[in-house]
Amino acid sequence: MSKKQEEFLKELLADFKVEAAEHRQTIIKGLLDLEKGLPEAEKKSLIEIIFREIHSLKGAARAVSLMDIERFCQTMENVFSLLNKQSISLPRSFFNTFHAAIDILTQMLEDLSSGNKTVKAERIVSSMKNLHELCTFIPLPEENKHGTPNPGSHMTEEPGQGKTSETEPGEIHPEKENQGEIPAVSREKPSSAETVRISISKLSEILLQTEELVTLKNTLTHHLKEILRVTQGKYQYQSTVTPEEQLKNLRHDLLRVIKPLDQFNRNMVRTVDDLLLGIKNTLLMPFGSILDVFPKLVRDLSVAQKKEIAFTIRGGETEIDRRILEEIKDPLIHLIRNSVDHGIETPAIRKKAGKPTEGSLVVEISQPTNREVLIRISDDGCGIKREKVLDSAIKNGIISEDKRGTMSDPEVWNLIFHSGLSTSPFITDISGRGLGLAIVAEKVSRLGGNISMDSKPGQGTSFSLTLPLTLATFRGLLIRVSDQLLVIPTGNIERAIRVGFSDIKTVENQETITINDQVLSLMRLGNVIGIPYKKPGNATSTLLPVMILTTGQRKMAFIVDEVLDEQEGIVKTLGSQLVHVQNINGATLLGNGKIIPILNVPEVMESARSIQAMTPLYPGAPEMEEETREMKSVLVAEDSITARSLLRNILESAGYQVKTAVDGMEAFQFLQQESFDIVVSDVEMPRLNGFELTTKIRGDKRLGEMPLILVTALESPDDRQRGMECGANAYIVKSSFEQSNLLEVIKRLI
Repeated sequence: MSKKQEEFLKELLADFKVEAAEHRQTIIKGLLDLEKGLPEAEKKSLIEIIFREIHSLKGAARAVSLMDIERFCQTMENVFSLLNKQSISLPRSFFNTFHAAIDILTQMLEDLSSGNKTVKAERIVSSMKNLHELCTFIPLPEENKHGTPNPGSHMTEEPGQGKTSETEPGEIHPEKENQGEIPAVSREKPSSAETVRISISKLSEILLQTEELVTLKNTLTHHLKEILRVTQGKYQYQSTVTPEEQLKNLRHDLLRVIKPLDQFNRNMVRTVDDLLLGIKNTLLMPFGSILDVFPKLVRDLSVAQKKEIAFTIRGGETEIDRRILEEIKDPLIHLIRNSVDHGIETPAIRKKAGKPTEGSLVVEISQPTNREVLIRISDDGCGIKREKVLDSAIKNGIISEDKRGTMSDPEVWNLIFHSGLSTSPFITDISGRGLGLAIVAEKVSRLGGNISMDSKPGQGTSFSLTLPLTLATFRGLLIRVSDQLLVIPTGNIERAIRVGFSDIKTVENQETITINDQVLSLMRLGNVIGIPYKKPGNATSTLLPVMILTTGQRKMAFIVDEVLDEQEGIVKTLGSQLVHVQNINGATLLGNGKIIPILNVPEVMESARSIQAMTPLYPGAPEMEEETREMKSVLVAEDSITARSLLRNILESAGYQVKTAVDGMEAFQFLQQESFDIVVSDVEMPRLNGFELTTKIRGDKRLGEMPLILVTALESPDDRQRGMECGANAYIVKSSFEQSNLLEVIKRLI
């Protein structure tokens, strides 16, 4: 294949990816609407739309010789070709099968961009068989019972059975030598995620604003010529004029030239601000561009959890900065998953509570001001109990017991965003750790917004996110650490204070200070970000400059050497070569042209967690009393020697004392003889499996409150439910296992 042909195929494949994404989304939306039980006329119209979209996707795949995708689409098309001619009731199993097929198709399309083939052939074949079986309950049209070709079908036989599809009008049929799947290739053409559609009116407005710069350029050139003319003395003075008078005339001429520059500066500032606003407006995109994935997400989760949920989106046309939109997508997904997983009850529970069996989940976007966008996610589920939040906050050391009766409802609900706080009694591999909402709050804070929640037991929960319409000009505080200048974003600074040595207390090998009755970890910022400590010339001061930094609901205190001034400017990214530089979010320029790094506060806080102790503060700093931490003990029950060794290494590396048992029976015997802080158990074991071990522990008076985590390969909803019913505190699936997840869960439970 020639280089020119390769370039052409790259362009063609790039166009296919964009087109395929649009077809796929329309198919998903059609399936979700079709599942709602619409009137017959609307149902037939939707079936026709889905049928045509699948057919178009098949044709596009054929045009770029993606035969696997073409054959897969052909199988889906066969089903809807029959449906297009019939009027039948579709059971839920039909939609489950088709949504599973769409998931495989989605992965096949994603593999084109990644260059990896993650979808195994067996999965594709199995899904095609399931789709083919759907055709068996769809009765043939009367005209087809005697062998008459079905005008709605574009293939008379299954792929590979002899006959091939005919070329449709307007479609490209590849030549035989080009048939076969083209491997995924890299390309320089921008992907759909790197492009944005801009209206002509917005572009025209920017063009007009840009044209004003031409006038400013000409004006500036004129003023510079005048200044040069005066300063270089290109005009003659009369010989009769004294030097004093010449100096006076020169000063007069300079003032005359410089005075219009003030008006020029005002015009330039206005034009630049207008142009910046215009360009920001081109980056505004409707929320609907990311909301399309949510209906299927809710549908799949509700099916998996055997719940009935009516999902509604309002205000999808509201526009916001594309950069904010991309950043907020994952937090919104988490909040929606949270509502489905923890909020809305099963039909049986809702019916018992006197509610409709179908729950309600609403995402509403509005723009209350010309600077802000409000996102509200609300459900009519079980709500959150105030006392459960307080119990968890006290247990995790977030607040003290004496604050239980003094906090208002908004203050209590605000606790839910602290890391480690969860009201769920049962932890799974995807929820219940109390980490997700803290991460959501951090992300919203980094975007310059805020988040709040409200809940009424038995009536539901709502989350409100307020975000800026566009990313504002950067503002931060200029500080010095040793000889290095740094900028901390203003949005991450709660306050700057000075503390004395006597204010610093050491708890569990960590220096702390207390601010407004809240104990905060204290670290030297230079230690955290890798700047060597340099003893100051004047070490007589007994007060240390401290920055109280916050991200989401997390707060930490950092010692710096000097707080200098507030800084305003534009953030310059580090570029693709330095994308992995830790703790730095970019750089900005001072007025003198010096480049100053901008700290990434969430990353700094993560880095601080791995630092165990501080370098001595200053010569003469008093010694701090230190509390020792008792080593916690973990009992691991696992019949696989490999998994047992892995768990032992992970836990011992994290500082736990570990004992292992080869099955549930031996584990229970150890529990009768020794004391442990927590049990980590597999499920499938000989003699006594994990479910039976959990039941046995919960039935023992002495061991009844023992925290227990199940780590297993069993991932079905029924297995999770059984684990919860047995009394396990957490259920982690091995297929999605990460050691940080296990350690976070253990830390929370003990």
